[in-house]
Amino acid sequence: MVQEAAGSTLRSPGISRRSFLAWSGLLGAGVALSGCAPHVEDEKASTEEPATTFEYDTVTWSGCHVNCGSRCPLKMYVKDGTVVRVGNDNDGTDDFEPGGIYQMRSCVRGRTNRQRIYNDTRVQKPLKRAEGTKRGEGVYDEISWEEAIQTIADTMKEIKDEYGNDAFYIQYGTGQLGGSVAKSWHPDSTAFARLMNLWGGYLRHYCDYSTGQINWELPLFNGDAYSNNEVTDLVNSKNIILFGNNPANTRMSGSAMQYLITQVRLQNPEAKIVVVDPHLSDTAVGVANQWVPIHPGTDMALVAGMIHYLHTNGKLDEAFIRDKFVGFYSDTFIEDVKQAEPKDTTFMGFDKDGALEITEDLSYEAYLMGTGAYAGSGEKTPEWAAAITGVSADTIRELADLFVDGPTATIQGWGPQRHSNGGNNARAIAMIATLTGNVGISGGGTGAREGTGGVPYKVATAIPTFPEKNGVDVCVSFFDWYQAIEDYQSMNDATWGVRHIDETGTTSYAETPGEITLKAPIKFIWNYASNVMMGQHADINECLRIYNLPDEKDSGVRMIVTVDCYLTPTALVSDIILPGTTAFEEDDIITGGSAWTGFVCCETAAIDPLFEAKPVYEICTLIADKLGIKDDFTEGKSQLDWVQWCYEQGVEAGEDLPATFEEFREQGLFKKTDDHTPAIAKPEKIATPSGKYEVFSKQAYNLSQQWDLTCGGYVPDDGRDQITGLPIYYSNVEGFGDEETKATYPFQLIGHHTKTRTHSSYGNVEWLKSVAPQQCWINEQDAAELGVKNGDDVVVTTERGRTQLSAKVTPRIMPGVVSIPQGAWYDPETRDPETLGSKDVLDKGGCISVLTSMRPTPISKGNGVHSNLCKIEKA
Repeated sequence: MVQEAAGSTLRSPGISRRSFLAWSGLLGAGVALSGCAPHVEDEKASTEEPATTFEYDTVTWSGCHVNCGSRCPLKMYVKDGTVVRVGNDNDGTDDFEPGGIYQMRSCVRGRTNRQRIYNDTRVQKPLKRAEGTKRGEGVYDEISWEEAIQTIADTMKEIKDEYGNDAFYIQYGTGQLGGSVAKSWHPDSTAFARLMNLWGGYLRHYCDYSTGQINWELPLFNGDAYSNNEVTDLVNSKNIILFGNNPANTRMSGSAMQYLITQVRLQNPEAKIVVVDPHLSDTAVGVANQWVPIHPGTDMALVAGMIHYLHTNGKLDEAFIRDKFVGFYSDTFIEDVKQAEPKDTTFMGFDKDGALEITEDLSYEAYLMGTGAYAGSGEKTPEWAAAITGVSADTIRELADLFVDGPTATIQGWGPQRHSNGGNNARAIAMIATLTGNVGISGGGTGAREGTGGVPYKVATAIPTFPEKNGVDVCVSFFDWYQAIEDYQSMNDATWGVRHIDETGTTSYAETPGEITLKAPIKFIWNYASNVMMGQHADINECLRIYNLPDEKDSGVRMIVTVDCYLTPTALVSDIILPGTTAFEEDDIITGGSAWTGFVCCETAAIDPLFEAKPVYEICTLIADKLGIKDDFTEGKSQLDWVQWCYEQGVEAGEDLPATFEEFREQGLFKKTDDHTPAIAKPEKIATPSGKYEVFSKQAYNLSQQWDLTCGGYVPDDGRDQITGLPIYYSNVEGFGDEETKATYPFQLIGHHTKTRTHSSYGNVEWLKSVAPQQCWINEQDAAELGVKNGDDVVVTTERGRTQLSAKVTPRIMPGVVSIPQGAWYDPETRDPETLGSKDVLDKGGCISVLTSMRPTPISKGNGVHSNLCKIEKA
């Protein structure tokens, strides 16, 4: 396929639809899939000169559906049934002010979508894993749609008869996040959820790979994981502190955080912006005054050092803290913390019998001063914190003074909470913002992630899925589904965090530890627009072992069905692969916006589905027919009818939209604005048991006494997993203080987001790979000691596996730390069934998930995948 180099002029399409459809990479039985179909050159490629203009027949609106948070509108220019250019929103202005409608310009990722439509990893036909081969071996037979649907339906019926609906699971996936009918996230809002609920339900999960710990553990402190001042309020900040927040890579479109914070910097040039991060991110380079490098996973030690300095120097408002907080001061700790007792099962750690009374001083003041229960541990001075964090004591004091010389806005990304002790990180960062009086004021902030604002349209963003019909009344952590394949009987609330879930989707906790259990193993997995199982999840080699367990009564998955456009690594562990359509081959509707602008976009298919691809709604309709629930599933509606239904919900809500759906569809993109004052997070009631900020969480303390932190023997009882009432530093699994593991694996390994991918989406676009190849960031000093030069191939190894990629030797990462961009596609050097899943098999794709651990975090049972210790060798 002809591809244009970045920055070149565009010529008429590099490959014709006729040539594209002539690909024959999957013809014949038992074809081994390396992950892509054969490379095809257009017959005119070598003779045509690049054209300065391009021709097109039609222009339609569509959008970028991946999981960066923006969902930017895209213009699709089509000639002779082929997309020849991807354009963006160019209506409106760049005026960043109340009442202004600015352009929702996509980033470079969105503009490369032609490379995804016409990509040699497209799934062309339904595929079935070849008889006798292993999952991950990558050998498939082509089958008809009729055979695929019948095989799926027959297997579903068998599993339901044998195990009930508890054995079905819809995998987390965000490859089609933006749509309403075709959306893949949240799984409970998808076409598969509608299908399964009409058929009795499925095992649900709580939380997600982005927010595994902050979602459940920040509320232990303030009752809320997400509220923060709107980004536009940063023009009123004197100081802005970003902890592990890099929107220049994660949210870089013209309608997202990076655009907003760049505008803030222009309008508030005197603000001091500090980025606390192990690596000098593009955000720090672009907008910050100061970079504070920190050892990964030690943010709570940094916060302790700052608060010790402020506390001992009389710089905290004692009356304010005594009034609004629980658990800070020693003299009132025992009585005050009684207010924080969980009152019922809507809170974690409910103590039904009242047996978990506290009689010793566990206050934060005692922790800071090394008294009470912490006697002998020493004071948590800036010098103490410096030895752990790598941040100098003077810098710690300087940072602390910024918080009391405000208003100071505090924003944390979702990197600090993705450590094996990440919940304490999240709580601590919010605590320094709150203790210093910066919450509820203009220019301040709560310490959660940024709020980008926007003016939302009231159109529907999902079709009805009937959660009240789901008969499965338990749910698991998003990260722990794998255990339900191998040993579901070990999974209860006290081992693996299993929870009750009611017909509204509300979760609750056990009255008596151990009483909430799973009723069946996971036997069937729906995997739609998701590369989680061999991408975002951890320890790929261990995953391969689990996927290939024999199908027995109490363990082993029987069927994995993937619906995707691409032959992702996850597709290649599936039993059935169904070719789905891209967003540009179907009708849908998206919404979005930020600051003072909002939009709704009616998407119209730009081209016919390629190969034998079908929209997910059509696929679910075919399955519903085989299950005898087609009429209930469709309600007589086509996908376009459901798009119209979404539009009608907006009209009924009073939105200023065209009078007819035909006009709405023809115009495509609609934007609106207002002149609202930037929102300030002002909690009227703090949703904790005490109604106050809980520096000491009795919920967490109770869990520490009630739960089995070995997960029923799954993880070692080595003291590296802790649940603490206070958000304190401890030597966590493969963290900075893990000296035993560091003896063999001396480097702290983290992951970061790259501009060229949104998670693994766009991981198959060669244009983007050529601009920013997959590289391991390593400090110049460390590289010199290893004899590694910039661009050298290196092998990175942990206890779990090995991956190869080139080295980026740079001063932009602190010594002792290396970072690999997450989301690269797994590419093993061999798919030999004899070695499949061996940690000795070298991954050639630079996939960090070969290296990360599946050990769940203590409270949220989430993904502590930024805590890794590794070694590096020249390839």
